[in-house]
Amino acid sequence: MRFRAHIATAALAASFATLASAEIYRWVDGEGRVHFTQNLSQVPAHARAEAERTARSESPRRTPAATVASAPGEFAASRTRGFRSGAQIKFEKQGNAMLVYVRINDAVTAPFLVDTGASDVVVPAHVADAAGIHVTSDTPREVYTTANGTIESPVVTLSSVEVGDVRVENVRGSLSDLMNVGLLGGSFFNNFTFQINPGESVITLFPNEHVRAGGNAEEWRERFGGLRRDLAALDRHLSNGVLLDQVRAADLARRRAEIAAELEALEDEANRAGVPAAWRE
Repeated sequence: MRFRAHIATAALAASFATLASAEIYRWVDGEGRVHFTQNLSQVPAHARAEAERTARSESPRRTPAATVASAPGEFAASRTRGFRSGAQIKFEKQGNAMLVYVRINDAVTAPFLVDTGASDVVVPAHVADAAGIHVTSDTPREVYTTANGTIESPVVTLSSVEVGDVRVENVRGSLSDLMNVGLLGGSFFNNFTFQINPGESVITLFPNEHVRAGGNAEEWRERFGGLRRDLAALDRHLSNGVLLDQVRAADLARRRAEIAAELEALEDEANRAGVPAAWRE
């Protein structure tokens, strides 16, 4: 398993500590969608009393550490929807950090810090709960190197991550019970190239010619290569003259058909994403 570690800079870590101590207000709109904010004025007047009561009654979580690591190729490639080159994301300045409001899984909106150096999107546990993300014994976990040491956290595929008019689907995310505020990291930003204008507090996004649907050339080649290697190994086993009982032969043939279907589906996905032929070799 490959690991890519990310450790917060001192300035960003200080911003995390400040934001961790701030109250997070939770409210539900008329359509049942959950929202989180650190600014009470953004809560509708009729919901403020309950939001304040809830914020006071909930114990603050521990000061967060910056994460994350990822192992490419284990999750579906992300894809942008309705992306317009030059789209802009507005952010709020929080000391040395940039704060944006992110909608997760079309279910919950919450504050996230922009951290383009982080490998993945990091979702606080309370946001994951509100978004209906549940961790089970089958949920994969990764070891992360953080500013406070090494931890192990669940890794999931977020069905959607939306900031303003920019939406990316099938985004790799790490879940953290250490953080009040999430991190909007590389599994979102790697779909784009971008410019940050601190004077106007905007991030402008453009297509990333070195990435297709969230994966670079190496990652696409590994996805194709892994399936082709599995097919070749099964073909050798089925045709090398070794006597197989009928049950075993049927199992191998069924597995080969499954891998062939996966490879065909990957070709379709690559075609939709405009993946160059050289990335599929």
